[in-house]
Amino acid sequence: MKFITLRFFDVNLTAGLTSSASLVKRVKAKLTSTVSERMMPVNKNSSDKFDIISNYLIIDNGKAIAGTCLRIANSKAVPVISEALLSQKQFTLNSINENAKDDEKTCLDYFYFCLSDEHLIITLDKRSSVTRFETYINWLLSTSESGEDITFVPVVDENRLSLADIKKITIGGKYNIPVNKEETAVERTFASKVIGITDTVLKSLLSDTSDLAELMASDICSADLVIKFSKPRSMSREEYLRKTAGAILKPLEDPDGIRFATNGKKISGSQALKSEEVEVDCDTNGALSEQNVYQTMFRKLKKL
Repeated sequence: MKFITLRFFDVNLTAGLTSSASLVKRVKAKLTSTVSERMMPVNKNSSDKFDIISNYLIIDNGKAIAGTCLRIANSKAVPVISEALLSQKQFTLNSINENAKDDEKTCLDYFYFCLSDEHLIITLDKRSSVTRFETYINWLLSTSESGEDITFVPVVDENRLSLADIKKITIGGKYNIPVNKEETAVERTFASKVIGITDTVLKSLLSDTSDLAELMASDICSADLVIKFSKPRSMSREEYLRKTAGAILKPLEDPDGIRFATNGKKISGSQALKSEEVEVDCDTNGALSEQNVYQTMFRKLKKL
């Protein structure tokens, strides 16, 4: 037996999907292809790394999908994924060959997921953003062509943080304000937008901004963004919970960069996220049973 950590998310669909064309139904249709047909290049300018769903299980009469997502690369290292495996519709981790050849692909890492139209459970390491899986699903469904956007919003554990009691949220800490920052990323993260806001405010407050870079470099000057909350009387508690902490935590690559203040209590973002450690079967070599992982995740999914 081994322990794995599950992370919990809600599915957010911005446009276009109806009950007759559900998210699970569309993903299921894409998984009828061979594995090689659903290999997404991690970087469109380089073909040395790919993300793929290698194995999957349709569960609950087609209402959910559990699967394994790999990141692979061209390498001599082991374990290796042969072209014969990629030509199949799916394959298990245990079937990966350990004898590498120059032109075959190595499994760099992997994680498990369980997806319904409303929820996602994933074993992706907490050091990795759920954006990795989000990007793959949007690519798989070609949502850029339809103008849709599928995102996964973290679920906040109400046993650790009562969102109804939130008084303010502070975003700051390590997010120091850069001076004359040049944007190179295709998309700005929420953290960088916060930096932009505080940068503008700080410059407007300081009479001489020529020394701002020196102040920042010396850790003398920094800024936090404080967001205060108050539930409108007309809004239900459920809608209030859904629209607050989870949506704000999602874009931050480091959840500890955000702090919640309630009545007499302070908590970091990572402490507020819903996660659970579960025990699953493994063989004598320590390899996890994919089927047992899928079933364990689905049991948790049904309780959400």
